Amino acid sequence: MIRSLTVMADGERVKGLNRVSVTGRESLGLEPLPFILRAWNPDDSAHAMLAAAKTITVLRENSLLAAGQAAGVYRRTVPEGMITEVVFSPNLALWEAPVSLSVEAGTSVSETVQRILNASGTGIRLLTCAGPDPVFSRGQAFRGRAAECVNDVLSAVPARAYMTEAGLCAAPAEGLPVSLTLTESDLTDVPVFTGGKMILRTKPAGWPLGKRAKVKWKNESTEGLVTERSIDADNMTGSWQAEIILEIQN
Repeated sequence: MIRSLTVMADGERVKGLNRVSVTGRESLGLEPLPFILRAWNPDDSAHAMLAAAKTITVLRENSLLAAGQAAGVYRRTVPEGMITEVVFSPNLALWEAPVSLSVEAGTSVSETVQRILNASGTGIRLLTCAGPDPVFSRGQAFRGRAAECVNDVLSAVPARAYMTEAGLCAAPAEGLPVSLTLTESDLTDVPVFTGGKMILRTKPAGWPLGKRAKVKWKNESTEGLVTERSIDADNMTGSWQAEIILEIQN
């Protein structure tokens, strides 16, 4: 099995890396769940790039595995030498940004979300707000974390937000068409069903959140919304897999 991971710091490829791994998960709702990048014995230049980075991106070939704002860099000694660890999250900027604004009556859901994003000062823009876009009949006031304010607005639709590299998107609770199909060749294990959800294990891949997926296994098919995904990938030894969770919507 060929294992290859590419690490980018502020959009520039980090060279001088040998063994690296990335672990973590993200879900709908803008909670700042962490990813952790580990680099074993990086050279001085690679360590300096990772330590100074504001954003981290990890790819497998052309598939985006994880990306987000760096939250902390640590260095520790292990039997194999030194490990540089970088903690990062795609939702951190909105989680840390405070907002305080009022929005007049007659403003739509999507426009309200965009005004919160503008007030956050993060530069993040609303890309899509699939599903209904009703108008609020009363004025509203928002104060607190930008991420929580966005979630409060979208709960009226209802919809849930998620981040992409290009901006923020919102997935409605239902009504999305199928835009992602997985077959037996994509899966590395038997699907697991629990509590109205379907858990799928695959090789490392950048499966997108907020999409309606169809899963074909044996002679059956199941559809659902991708609500969570996780990565546990080591380019040398250890785990080499992704996991996605679907809310079943057949």
